[in-house]
Amino acid sequence: MNITITSENKEEYLLIESKGTLETKEDLFAHAQMLFDEIQKYGSQKILINQPETYFPLELFHYFGLVKNYEDSFPPEFRDLKIAIVISNEYKDVAASWEAICQSKGLQYFAFTSFQDAISCLFE
Repeated sequence: MNITITSENKEEYLLIESKGTLETKEDLFAHAQMLFDEIQKYGSQKILINQPETYFPLELFHYFGLVKNYEDSFPPEFRDLKIAIVISNEYKDVAASWEAICQSKGLQYFAFTSFQDAISCLFE
């Protein structure tokens, strides 16, 4: 895993930027932990994770495990967060599956290929 994460507390939401390469299921889990560590620092309820320059594994099965990891490893208050992610168009299908799995578990996590669409989602 080669990843860089930066964050900026905006007035109405937390912006997290992620760039790099995730290759394995373990990388996905470690990346999720890094993101949630950033979220905990600020306490925001609305989070935009901008990561169109992050490369993800395409194995759909990994994302079922990732969502299960959210349920098992993160505190219950993470269910109250509204998270919009921005990914490159290349990962649109994988992200749609991840989004559907998240929402079936009651999580307000959404995937977009447009930064503006992601911002709009946070404030609907």
